[in-house]
Amino acid sequence: MVDWRQLAGVFLILALALAACAGSGSTGSQGVLEGKEAIGFTLEDLDGNEVSLSDYRGSVVLLNFWATWCPPCMAEIPDFEQAYRTRQGDGFVVLGINVEEPPELVKPFADELDVTYPLLLDQTGEVMKAYRAPGLPVSLVVDREGVIQARHVGYLSAGKLDEYLSKVLQE
Repeated sequence: MVDWRQLAGVFLILALALAACAGSGSTGSQGVLEGKEAIGFTLEDLDGNEVSLSDYRGSVVLLNFWATWCPPCMAEIPDFEQAYRTRQGDGFVVLGINVEEPPELVKPFADELDVTYPLLLDQTGEVMKAYRAPGLPVSLVVDREGVIQARHVGYLSAGKLDEYLSKVLQE
């Protein structure tokens, strides 16, 4: 025989646990999904300078989480570089966030691919975790007010990037 009071108690505990997990914690309106304000961060670039996402408020920013061992990541970089060079005058910037690799490994790749946009080092993977990136690559388009307008998991083609940017750069 089922004890309905015990079963109701178990469901109540599960419901409370789910509600606690679903909360956004102390991030307020910040988040990792479209329509949320992008989570702020500060990382070092390849020259050891600190760079913050807030430094680019007023620009459209492509945040791209990548690594040198990731073939789709490496395939995206030339398209991102081309978009950066072409649309920089429109207030577009790419922040390439390398995940958990040392600068002495990243710099040769940047030089070989002639990357001119800022490359930042997330050596502990904390920023990637904060953005809940399920793997690499992950890209986010952040508008001039700091709000995420697109979140793309996996390889981001030049055509799809243009589609995202055409919506955000027109504003």
